[in-house]
Amino acid sequence: MTHSPRPGTTLQRLTIVCDPAHGSQPWRFVREAGVDPARTLEGRPVEEAAGLAPRIFNLCGAAHGYAAARALGFAAVADAPAMARESVRDHALAIFHTWPGLLGGAPDRDALRALSQPGPEGAAALRRALVGARLPDRDFGNLSCAALGAWLCAGETATARILSRLRREVDPAEGRAGLPELTTVDLARALESAAPDDAPLALRETGALSRMAGTPLFAALIAAEGPSLFVRLLARLADLLALLEAPPQAAPTASAPTRDAPEGLGFADAARGLLGHGARVDGGRVSRYRILSPSAWNLAPGGLLERAIAALDPSGAQAQLLAHFLVSAINPCVPVRLDVTGALRHA
Repeated sequence: MTHSPRPGTTLQRLTIVCDPAHGSQPWRFVREAGVDPARTLEGRPVEEAAGLAPRIFNLCGAAHGYAAARALGFAAVADAPAMARESVRDHALAIFHTWPGLLGGAPDRDALRALSQPGPEGAAALRRALVGARLPDRDFGNLSCAALGAWLCAGETATARILSRLRREVDPAEGRAGLPELTTVDLARALESAAPDDAPLALRETGALSRMAGTPLFAALIAAEGPSLFVRLLARLADLLALLEAPPQAAPTASAPTRDAPEGLGFADAARGLLGHGARVDGGRVSRYRILSPSAWNLAPGGLLERAIAALDPSGAQAQLLAHFLVSAINPCVPVRLDVTGALRHA
């Protein structure tokens, strides 16, 4: 069962309940909606709205600030280093904190401390913590599948050991799901639509795998096994490494918000995928404002997360673990609560 947010609201929390006894649809998705914070920008002068947007949406404030400025008609220049730092932090917290915890391990506190170390030294420390010293210092996405396999088998880092374990123990069919990549054309069409804000979106996905899919390594993996859980987790690692390998004063092309948008729209590549702001301005004030975050697509009813979760065996011994890893792989920006024990089955 799914419920879309009401007009003027946005998704605040998603609860996923598993009931294996429920036949062909054992997974239930319960959406809790709240007031859409984009509404707080309406009625304000454009200068005030542009300054307020990155503070309201501070999880990826630099990306939101750029998209808002462009949507409101300002000739903004993207703060690429700040946006890169946002993405690095987002991926690193998942890889060094969330993933070890899911397998009963401790966070890598040394690696997490390296997040606060500026410049090339911090980037080098993070790279060593991620892939070790043996992997050639080159684009991870250009590795061959054989080189990837050798790195996994060597298990030089905690990240390699986590991914190696999942590679060995998880059937690629578990959680495998994919949708067409979200494009700026899709985003512009949705933001400019006269349909109600709660009208269903086209089914698309956006995120790290979308950015990495065209590289040799990921093209080969997707051809061999599709967008599996392992491939999606590996894409977060590869996306982080691409950010760390960029010049100190610029984010890599894959994450730099250089897309041109029509008047009244602003696009940015945020940590979780393609972000869009849409604004209508009358008399110097914002009369309508809409934001479509990556999670608006990835968590949509019938969308990527629902399809990936539905591809898990609910009766399997690892269903809870794999569901948590899937949430991390898809990386929503709203809280997701998982119940695979039945405690919320009748909620």
